[in-house]
Amino acid sequence: MRSPTSKGAHPAPSPDAVLADLGDEIVQLARHLQRGAHERSGAVPLTGTEVMVLRYVDHHPGAGPSAVAEGLGLRRPNLSAALRGLESKGMLARHPDPEDSRATRLELTDRAAESNRRIREHWGRELSARLGTLTDDEQEALARAVAILARADQVVT
Repeated sequence: MRSPTSKGAHPAPSPDAVLADLGDEIVQLARHLQRGAHERSGAVPLTGTEVMVLRYVDHHPGAGPSAVAEGLGLRRPNLSAALRGLESKGMLARHPDPEDSRATRLELTDRAAESNRRIREHWGRELSARLGTLTDDEQEALARAVAILARADQVVT
């Protein structure tokens, strides 16, 4: 939902209003990118929780299930279901921890890497079609925005 401050000849919106508008656009864009993405890209279909878990393990290779649950704020039963689903789809492998035989380490499979590559290519094509040709300044602005959003993603609450 757009705020009244996002359009028109009003005073400059507050930083929080700009961030609220950004959040709104991110959510809408994410919906467009996800709609039919797996079918059109040939990527393995995943649930939202499975996507979160794969992304976490991709950014934290060798993490154990407890670290994943804590890092994502997932309840253990939800994480266990996601891990079973990912293993059954050939996207995730469990390996014994070499330092503690009671512990398990999680790693993405080659199939997960290939699926990730396909979905990212799809997203690139979708955004290119929606945005058209970008100027050098726009490319630089988007690169800065990605860095800012990545920084926000690192904030632990």
